[in-house]
Amino acid sequence: MTTFINLPKFSKINPEILPAELTERLTKNRRTVNELLQQTNFSWENLISPLEDMDVELNNYWSPVSHLNSVVNSDELRKAYDACLPILTEYATEMGLNKDLFNAYNTIYQSHNFKQF
Repeated sequence: MTTFINLPKFSKINPEILPAELTERLTKNRRTVNELLQQTNFSWENLISPLEDMDVELNNYWSPVSHLNSVVNSDELRKAYDACLPILTEYATEMGLNKDLFNAYNTIYQSHNFKQF
């Protein structure tokens, strides 16, 4: 028998607060990125791993919302979902074009430890 742990709680998704909740999560993520970039010696453990954890948390939050929008769409959910898309797009663009983040990744790439990855 398969036991599922941490399945999404679809019934807890509240369209009324989705944009504000997403904005709060992304603000926290931006703060985390800025804190991580204050370091001087970047490694997998102190940069990549925390960034991956942050991305997993965001995915675990947004995927159920996206799924609900696909399978039980309602006017209220559609409105909230549509309001969130530009917020997510701006965040993804910001992370993808973050020069300091690129430089941190590049530092890891150029390190002697990179070949061990």
